[in-house]
Amino acid sequence: MGHPDEEGLLHPEIFEDARQVPTSLVTAITRRLELVASARGGVLHACNAFNALYFDYDPRLRRYVVEPDPDAFISIPIGGPLPQLPVGAFVRLTRGTRELWGEVAGVFGAAEGVEKDGWTTGAQSGCPAAGSLDRQRIVVDTDVFGPLLTEELVERGRWLRPGGGLEGSHLVGSVPAPAHDISARDQAGLFAAYLAGPGRPLLDLGPLPGWLARETGELAEEDIVRAVRAAVGCLGRIMEGASGLRMWGLQARSAGAASSFAASSTARDVWNAVARPAPGGGARYSALWPLLSSLHGETDQASELVGVAGAALVMDANLAIADAVTMNPRGVDIRVDDIWQQGGIWRAQAPPIDDMLASLDPLIPTGLGFAEYQATRQHEAPPTKRGSYTIETSRVDVVHVDDELVVVTVALSAEDLRKGRLPLSRSVLKLMPSGDLILSLHHDDRLAEEQKEQRVRSAGDAVHGVLWPPGIPPGLRLTVAAARAGRRLVATSVRLPEPFDVPDFGTISWEYDEELFACGTGSRERHPAPRGWEPWPPSVAPGSWRPAVAALEHLVIEALKRDGDEGPSGSRRLDGRRLTAALFGPDVHSPALLWTVIHTCEDMAVLDLLTRAPDVRGPDVFTWWPTTPEALQARAAEAWGQRPEQSLTRHWVRPQHRRLPHGQQPSPESRRDYAQWRLEVEGVNADTELPPGTTFVHGHLRGPEPGKPWHRHVPQHQERRFGNG
Repeated sequence: MGHPDEEGLLHPEIFEDARQVPTSLVTAITRRLELVASARGGVLHACNAFNALYFDYDPRLRRYVVEPDPDAFISIPIGGPLPQLPVGAFVRLTRGTRELWGEVAGVFGAAEGVEKDGWTTGAQSGCPAAGSLDRQRIVVDTDVFGPLLTEELVERGRWLRPGGGLEGSHLVGSVPAPAHDISARDQAGLFAAYLAGPGRPLLDLGPLPGWLARETGELAEEDIVRAVRAAVGCLGRIMEGASGLRMWGLQARSAGAASSFAASSTARDVWNAVARPAPGGGARYSALWPLLSSLHGETDQASELVGVAGAALVMDANLAIADAVTMNPRGVDIRVDDIWQQGGIWRAQAPPIDDMLASLDPLIPTGLGFAEYQATRQHEAPPTKRGSYTIETSRVDVVHVDDELVVVTVALSAEDLRKGRLPLSRSVLKLMPSGDLILSLHHDDRLAEEQKEQRVRSAGDAVHGVLWPPGIPPGLRLTVAAARAGRRLVATSVRLPEPFDVPDFGTISWEYDEELFACGTGSRERHPAPRGWEPWPPSVAPGSWRPAVAALEHLVIEALKRDGDEGPSGSRRLDGRRLTAALFGPDVHSPALLWTVIHTCEDMAVLDLLTRAPDVRGPDVFTWWPTTPEALQARAAEAWGQRPEQSLTRHWVRPQHRRLPHGQQPSPESRRDYAQWRLEVEGVNADTELPPGTTFVHGHLRGPEPGKPWHRHVPQHQERRFGNG
C-alpha cells in the first residue's frame, strides 16, 4: 500500500506503535498536521489530529471536508448543565432553533478559589474532583466547519454577551464525572469512549469499523476504544518529532509562535510572577489561566484569551516556563505541580529544598500542593545526603512520585529491624493519608499470616509496629509502593539469583546494602553481594496517558505469585484490574493507577518477564511463569498461534538525535558517540556530523540503565509527556 504525500493519510499503521509507522507516512502526516495546527490558530491536540485525518480537515479551506451528521454531535442547550465533553468531541451549541457547530479543542480544570493574579493555595494543586462534579473550562473551536454565516456570527455574539452562555468563548461550569472508569484528566481515554459510544455514527464516515470487522469478525466497543487510544498515542508521538511543533502533554503548538512568545515581555512577566517563592521562602503556587487573565485583562491584548487563542497562550506560557526551568539562573526551585487545573499550576520554593524534590524531574506533575495541604505540619529534619539518609541509618531513596503513586527503595538498618520500623521519610509520609496503614509484605515464602498483612501506624519519618520475620539481614533492600489515595503499603524484597553463605551469619538470599550489613553485624570483612544494585531512573511517561514504572516490576511479580489465578505448570495470572487491587487494595479505584500498572506490565511483556493476552471483557491478562522445564514448554504451547501484540509502551529507547533548545550546543561526548554510532551502522563512508541544533541519545533499556539528566531532555520536542492529555 502506498503512502501519498497529501491525500489519504489514514492508514492502519497509525493504530500501532509510532516507531513501526513507515518513514514516508510519518513525513506525510507530519507535514499535514503542521499545516492543520497553523490553520487552527497554532494549537492542535492529538485527539483533534485524529479527527483532522479521519474527517479530512483541509488547512487551505480551514474546514472539514467530510460533512458529519449533526445528529451525532453532543447538544449543549443555552443555560443547561454541561455534559462530559472530551477534547475532539463535535458539539452543537443550541438556543431554541438557532445553533452553532464546533469541536472541543481543549479542556482544563477550573477550580474556584483561585485569586485573580494566579495565586492559589496548595489545596487546589493536584486536587481530585469533588464528588460527582468537576468544574471545567472547555474550549470550543466554532470555525472548524468553515467560515460562519452572518446569522451564525450574530448568534455567536449573543453567546459571548454577559450571561449569554460562554465565558471568553469557552464553556465554564460543573461537569459530571465520566460514566466510564476513566479519569476526567484522561482526555485520550474519554475521546475513545466518546467515539465508541455517542459518537459511534461518526466512525462510519471513515474506514475504522471495516478494518476492525475484517480483523476480529465483530465490532465490539472495547475494540474501538483500543484502536482510537492507540491512534491518538501514535499521532502524539509523530507530532513530537515535527520540527514545526512544540508539545506539552498531548497538545501541540506552532514552534514559531511558541518561540515568539518566549521572547516577549509577557513571557518575562509570567516568569517573574511564577518564579517567586512565598514570603519566608516557602512554596508558592501560581495558576496560569488567571495569571494570564490578569496580565491581559486590562490591555488591548485581552482578546488573546478568547476562544482557541486562550488555549494557545496557556501552552506558550507553559513551554516558556519549562524551557526556563532547565537553566533557572535565579536559584529558585520551580516545578510544575498540576497540568490540569487552570491550564497549569507551577510551584516555586527557595532553597534548601527537600531531599525528595531534589531527585524528581521538575516537569512531571506530582500534586505536592494538595498533599501538603492534607498533611499535618511537622518539623522537617535538616537535609542530609541528596535523595537518601546517612549510611548509619536506613537508606530511603525516592524512585517515583506522581499524582497517584509513590515508589521508594529502603535498605533497612539493624536498629530499625530491632525496633519494628519501616522508615519512609517525612516527605513521603506527607503524601500518604495520616493514621493507621496496612503493610503488605512480600519476602520469604514461609512468612506467617500475621506478617503478610500487618496494621502499622505512621509517625515521624517511619511506620511503626512492623513484625519483621526472623533472619532478615541488616541492609535488606525493599521496594515499597503506595497509592496516594489508599492506606496500603506494598513492600517486596528481591531474591538473588543464587544464595550465598556469609561467615558468622548464615545464608543470604536477598539483595542487600553492603555497608549497612557490615555495620549491623559488626563484621569488618566486606561481603559484596554477587549482583550489583542501582536505583531505577525516574519514570518516563510513554505516550498518551500514564507512565510505566520500572520499579514496580518486582512488586508485580510477587503480587502475581501470591494472588494470581493458577494456570498451567504453576503459572499465575491476573488481569490489569485485579492485579491493581492485589497491589494497592480493593478500596483504591483510580483509573490512572490502573493504567500505570497495565503499562508497566506491557513493558514487562516486551522484556519477556510476563506474557500478555487480550481479554475482550476488560483489561489484558498478564501471566507470570516459573522457570521449570514444564512451565517453559507450557508457555511456548500457549503462545503458539497467537498474534504478536504491539505494546503501546516500550522500555527500549532507540539511538537517535534530538533537537536542542535554541542557543545550546551538543557536548563533545555526544558528537563523538554519534560519529561512532554512524560508523558502526553505515561504515567508513558514513556522515558523522550531528545535524545542527541536535544532540545524540544512546539506545538503552529504560529499566536497568540510567539515562541522561532530565534537563538534557527538554528540547523543542519534549521526550517526557505529562499526565493524561
